[in-house]
Amino acid sequence: MVSCAVLERPGTWRVIGITVGLLLAFAPAVPLLFAAGVQNGGGSMLGGNFGAALGRSFAVAAAVALLTVGIGLPTGVFAGLSDFPLRSFLLALLALPLLVPSFLWAIGISMLRTSSGMSATSFLSGYSGAVIAFVAVGLPLVFFVSLLSTRGISRGQADAARLAGGESNLFRHALRSVSPTAAVAGVLGGVLTLADPGPGQILGYNGAGFAILTSFAAQYDFGLAARQCLTLSALVIVIVLPVVVLLAPRFAASLLARDVAPLAPIRAPLTNWLAPVLLFSIIIFTVVLPAAGLIAPVLRDFPAARVAQEVRRTLPNTLVYAAAASGIATILGFALALIAGRERRLRAILLAAAVVLFALPSSFGALGILHAGTAAPATLDFLFRSKFAASAGLAMHCLPLAVIIAMRSIGTTSPSWANAAAVHGVPLRLYFGRILVPHLLPAMLLAALLCALIATADVSTILLLHPPGETSLPLAIFTVMANAPESLVGALCLAYLGGAAVLMCLAAALARFARDT
Repeated sequence: MVSCAVLERPGTWRVIGITVGLLLAFAPAVPLLFAAGVQNGGGSMLGGNFGAALGRSFAVAAAVALLTVGIGLPTGVFAGLSDFPLRSFLLALLALPLLVPSFLWAIGISMLRTSSGMSATSFLSGYSGAVIAFVAVGLPLVFFVSLLSTRGISRGQADAARLAGGESNLFRHALRSVSPTAAVAGVLGGVLTLADPGPGQILGYNGAGFAILTSFAAQYDFGLAARQCLTLSALVIVIVLPVVVLLAPRFAASLLARDVAPLAPIRAPLTNWLAPVLLFSIIIFTVVLPAAGLIAPVLRDFPAARVAQEVRRTLPNTLVYAAAASGIATILGFALALIAGRERRLRAILLAAAVVLFALPSSFGALGILHAGTAAPATLDFLFRSKFAASAGLAMHCLPLAVIIAMRSIGTTSPSWANAAAVHGVPLRLYFGRILVPHLLPAMLLAALLCALIATADVSTILLLHPPGETSLPLAIFTVMANAPESLVGALCLAYLGGAAVLMCLAAALARFARDT
């Protein structure tokens, strides 16, 4: 009988388990290495226009990273240090862009431009329009990373800074402490824009993501698409990996449970009005203006019957993809975190791999699965040409979120639990069923729900891997947005936003439950 104490002891099995798990996570991309060797019929190895598209993508990514850090870092720190009216409501609104596809905001910005009578060359189109659309999604990411990092400052540290120079001194030191983490989040947010084809296609500023999609879907050149995707992925790794290697040990240590009291946010007359004004200003930019663009055509004509028909047609597939992807990601993420245990080196390696995996283009794994499916026999259709293949591709994209939540949740467990169970001869199976799993269940449910939302928002993977006729709601919006009436596209986008808002409220309830238990 395996002793429960093995969960708190180092061992070779941990290294083997982490290696196998990470190989599974990166396995969908392996076939691209073979596909990239297929020679192109003519032209350059990467296509004649790919270099220019790559330059446009990096120009957008750099602007997004600078703007999100410049705005999200100070406002996130200020919100973390302050208590103010309507805090939960404003934070919930600010989180909404994180849970929807980026092209929805681009559609809203495009409709806002047309309804306002602006020209096709206005600041709401082209390069500036693409930057605005991506900043609307990336800014909440940096804001919440900064807020959560600020909340990680201990009460003793905060009191010492306040005694040394008041609230302004605390703000300066918190800003300095949080800035490396916020910078990583900003770089990650910028990197995530590189392979996203939606906003650039909608707003007239096509980048590398659109070039990869065109190479496969329009030119039917799989080898070219694979080489372009590998080139983009290599550049992403060059940007992300050094930062992650330097900061992953610090992040891994901070994810462990700490027996210190968090800082006490202040509530003063200044924060009572300044914090809501700052947050509402960001919400107007990231949520209200794009949503206003979606609402404008719906007010003129609301095609309720067509929207209901489209939702009924795509909702079952959307739920299946989301449930399967979140299930795979949650199970694998918690298994990897449990295997890493409390060993700082393994936690740092796991976290670094998770961040790299999250930064890679979603088309990276999808094209790999697609290439493997073209060479596989018909008997393996269930593995490569089915909803399972699409769900597995989605799961690898949202796996890093499950890993981070799992590492934090497992870090809150006490080593004495497993050691006491071992002393009393409790079987490992019973320890899992009676103690460990019930403790981790709220975090597992939260991870599954958030992974489902992220998987649903991933259009590129579904576009490449979905079986014929088995589309999801976001993919249906993406495919009809160019030809359908604006009222239908706006109504479908609003229907998706409503569903995401409901699930976000459920996630908030689960987070409170996990915090209180």
